[in-house]
Formats: sequence, C-alpha cells, structure tokens
Amino acid sequence: MAVTRAVAVLVVACPCALALSRPLAAAAGLGAAARRGLLFRSADGLLDLVDVDTVALDKTGTVTKGALTVLRADDETLRVAAGLERYSNHPIARAIVDEAGRRGIPLPRGTDIKETPGVGISGRVSGKLWRLRAGEAGQVLLLADDNRSAVIDLGDAVRPDSARAISQLCELGLEITLLTGDHEQVAQRIGREIGVDTVIPQIDPAGKAEWVRAKQSCGHRVLFGGDGINDGPALAQADVGIAMGSGAASSVLVADGVISAASLGPIRTGFIAARACSRAIRLNQVRSIAYNVLAVSAAALGFVNPLVAAVLMPLSSAMVIWGSARVEAVVRRQVQ
Repeated sequence: MAVTRAVAVLVVACPCALALSRPLAAAAGLGAAARRGLLFRSADGLLDLVDVDTVALDKTGTVTKGALTVLRADDETLRVAAGLERYSNHPIARAIVDEAGRRGIPLPRGTDIKETPGVGISGRVSGKLWRLRAGEAGQVLLLADDNRSAVIDLGDAVRPDSARAISQLCELGLEITLLTGDHEQVAQRIGREIGVDTVIPQIDPAGKAEWVRAKQSCGHRVLFGGDGINDGPALAQADVGIAMGSGAASSVLVADGVISAASLGPIRTGFIAARACSRAIRLNQVRSIAYNVLAVSAAALGFVNPLVAAVLMPLSSAMVIWGSARVEAVVRRQVQ
C-alpha cells in the first residue's frame, strides 16, 4: 500500500505546471503585442507596464510625423544649411536636405561639423563659420560669423492617430505629458491638437531625463516614448522606454520596446497585453498550486491510484497552456 501511494504521489505531482505559468503567459503577451506592432526585448519590459501610471511622450517624430517640411527659405540660405545638415539624422536636417534636393540645389561639403543635441549644429561651409540654432516658433536661424542671419520656416504635422491613441491611454487611467524642446507656442498648439493638457516646452535632453527622475522620486512609474538621439537619456531613465522604429538607432538600442508601425496605437496595446499577461500569470499559479495541493493530498490518502495519477498529471500543464492561450483572446477583444 505504501509503495502504491508513493508512486501515485510522485506521478500526480506536477511542479512543471507552476514553473511554466510565468514564461508561457509572458510569451503569449509578447506575441500579442508583437503582432500589433510593439516588440519588447524581454518579458520584464512588458510586465513592467502593469505598474506604469505616467506616460511622457516626445513631440517630434513620436506624436508628430517627424517629417518636417520647409515652408519658406531662400536658395542660398537653404544651400548653406543643407551643407551643415547633410550628415545629420535629425528630422529638421532631413527636411532641409530634402527641400534642397527638390529645388536642385547642389549641396556643399561642410567641415568641422559639430552637432550638440538640443542646441543645434555648427561648421564651415564655403570657408565661413555657420551655426544653425532654434529661432522663434517653427523657425530655424542660420547665423554667420560676421553676424549675418537668415530664417528657415518649418512645419510639422501630427500623426493621424495620435489624438485617438492618447485619448485611449487616458481611458486606461494614465497621466499623459508632452515633453519637447520646441517653443511654448508650438508645443501648446500640438498639445491642444492631441488632447494633452500637461505640456513642458523648451526642455533639453538632460531635462527630460531629470523630469522622469523627479516623477520616479515621487513614487510614479514612468513610460517614456521617443525617437531621436536626444531622447536616449530619458529612455534609459524611464521604467519602460518605448522607441519609434523609424527613429535614431541609439534610441532603438536603449529602449525596452520598439514600435514597428508609424503610430502610437501599439503603446495602448502594450498596456492591454501586459495587464492580460499579469492576470494570466496569477491565475496559472493559483491553478497550479491548487492542483498540486489537492492531487498530492488525494494520492497520499489513497484516493488516486498510479494509473489515474498518470492521466491527471498532464491536465495540470494543459490548464496552464489554456490560461496562457487566453491572453491573445483578451488582447484581441479589448483592442478591437
């Protein structure tokens, strides 16, 4: 009798179900998010979203298309500016170089180029020292070493789904803040368009990281979304960093997750997947513990023989697999 009961206990016990409860649910959550445009480096990045209560977003290239266009500039100003910006990946640089190409302006070769994130770019073009700096709202100033200056007017457009995506994030109970280095007038206009009340303009890259750090010191968990090289410090400081896949390589490398689509919608999907994944993990663990307690107790008391135990043991793993598979169904239902 003792041997029979011992064999039944050994057969019916299934610690593997408890061990698999987290990785199976996490894999289902990662897959659900990835299929909808948000790729995470690890399950930890996804599950950290469960505790996030504050979302901070960069403006250019994240909330907006990042495809700035030159609205007004004379050919000579554009030629010199393009000579400075031809080696930069910043959205303003791409707009200036693209406009020069559309006008058929030959690009000069700049030398001694120095780009300072959040400040501007400087260098020599045609033997003269030039600097590009932010001017008034929507403007870039081209400054020469002899105090001459010229203005380039630029414009950017909000992504079509930004307002809807931010409204949906608010419905999840999240606090949304827009951080940008642009002038207050431009920042407030974009904030009104997308429905964000908290807008912090004229903030440099170090300031963004410091803002995130200050929020964390007050007990908040912060998600930061950005795309540029100047967003790297904030992406690294945030509890969860999300980068746009079309952004700078440095931001993609430092972020916990990457959005493959030109949209903010996948961020909401990430929150839904993370919450569904967390619930599935808890339920899987409860089912696994309950099964082992009941099944092992029954086997020890002689109510389960080894043959029945062999049938019951795979059922515990099947419960975990079923619970994990439901993550995709939950995400599909809530995203739709």
